[in-house]
Amino acid sequence: METNTRLKTNRDTLLEQYNVNLDGVYDMQDTLLQSILPSLSDELGLPKEVQEWAREWLSDTGSMFRISRRNKFTRSFSLEAVQKNLQWRLENLWPPHRQARIPNFYCLPAKIRDPFGRPILVIRLVGVDNSESLRTQIVEIFEQLRLFLRQLYDESPNGIPTLQFVVLLDLGELSLRAINLDLLTWVSNEVIPRFPGMIAAVFILNYSWAHAGIWSVVKRLLPESALSRVFFPTNKDLLDCLTPAAVPQEFGGSLPSLRSVEDPLYPPTGPVSSDIVLEPAVVTAKIASSVHSTPLVRMSSTSALNPFFGYPISASSTRDGPALRHGRRRKRDLFRTLVKLFWLRWQSHLKLGFYLATLVVVMKLVLNRRWTQLLRRTFSLP
Repeated sequence: METNTRLKTNRDTLLEQYNVNLDGVYDMQDTLLQSILPSLSDELGLPKEVQEWAREWLSDTGSMFRISRRNKFTRSFSLEAVQKNLQWRLENLWPPHRQARIPNFYCLPAKIRDPFGRPILVIRLVGVDNSESLRTQIVEIFEQLRLFLRQLYDESPNGIPTLQFVVLLDLGELSLRAINLDLLTWVSNEVIPRFPGMIAAVFILNYSWAHAGIWSVVKRLLPESALSRVFFPTNKDLLDCLTPAAVPQEFGGSLPSLRSVEDPLYPPTGPVSSDIVLEPAVVTAKIASSVHSTPLVRMSSTSALNPFFGYPISASSTRDGPALRHGRRRKRDLFRTLVKLFWLRWQSHLKLGFYLATLVVVMKLVLNRRWTQLLRRTFSLP
């Protein structure tokens, strides 16, 4: 099936980028956590609880990878993007709130995945207003999704990280009059760039000719890379792609209805009012406890905190603590570390030597050309 082929191609490309650039992401995290965050905290006078809250986000390797990927894995651009994003998060997400359930927004249980291991979201679009409270809810639900994705990433086996969601977007109850272009534009321009790369694919369901006008507008707001991840399957195509066991009964699958299926984004006791705000100290304690109790390690092979200095650390947890990523000390990994340390120590001298050598070669070429021209003129040589 063409859909599965495209999904597999996109997944394989993402995993290849992840494996190639993971060490660079670890290095960037070391810089952010050990240099930039302390400097920014001193500059802005951030309280300790805010610093711990920011540290939780900066230690989210999946998010840092997605931001780096959005910036073509260029370190300087990625660092700048992370710092701007952190400032935005301080303005829009602190202090953390307990998220109220958003109507018609569902996350299927963590064990329910697409054929390539991605969790599944279901969004049933209806008419909505453009109030400030709704915008706040949208930002908070994106943060909830990030935290859930981080949990799944931390629980992922080696080499197969969970980095993205698959979305089932139901348009069955959406009328032309109900579409809110201002809200869509705001989400596209202001929210999604703060949480880049979280969506692997969008399956648009119950699409009809009446929605063609909506799509003609929406697709102009999306980049080409996003459009390549949008699909318009029939119910049969959806079941063939995801299997009935991963599709709610509203769309012809064998899962229970959306209202009865367990949603991992919310506590089992039910929705909690969004008016309740956790005390910063409580939030900090929970974050700190989560960070320090998790035996996951996200650091480069040259980090001073790496117990296997010179060798890459596994991104998955073990009972005994950090583990070697490849299960043993490989000579090639140590060689890479030695080359990296040599470059960090002597790069300024090497660069200077390279520039001087280049200058000498250029000068020789120029002088040789001048002497050749002088001799030709002197002896009337052709």
